[in-house]
Amino acid sequence: MKKTEFIENPEVILSKEFDIKSTSFGGIYIGENIQELNGQEISEYYDNEDKNQNLKIKNGWILMESGIQYVIKNSFVKMIRVKENGLKKFVNFDEVQIQKLIGKPNKIKNDGIMWVWDYVVEAKVHHYKKKKLKIHYSTENGKVCELEIG
Repeated sequence: MKKTEFIENPEVILSKEFDIKSTSFGGIYIGENIQELNGQEISEYYDNEDKNQNLKIKNGWILMESGIQYVIKNSFVKMIRVKENGLKKFVNFDEVQIQKLIGKPNKIKNDGIMWVWDYVVEAKVHHYKKKKLKIHYSTENGKVCELEIG
């Protein structure tokens, strides 16, 4: 199984061969126990249990400067969200272009992206069940505004 690092090759998610088990996100794989991250690269974090003084978050999320957000449950990475800096390769893609590359989604839903408790943007979310991928498109401009993997 070929290993791929998302930060070095973000287009990997747009390939038909994309496999979340062989793709790392900032060196971290989905399902991995997240013990320590480089604190200097952390942009924001949220601890569901409000015990975040030492960043050893068991339930919550950590956003890195790279735009990779680790969603953590019981100290394991449950899901990856890609936003802000991590979307530079995708911001000009719309749903027509994405569907040409990876096909039609299994489901489409409308949703609002929240940032902690602040409402950020309305989005149309395309769900790709087999890839365990959700692509959020802004309803303002129709372009990719967030990715969920896992």
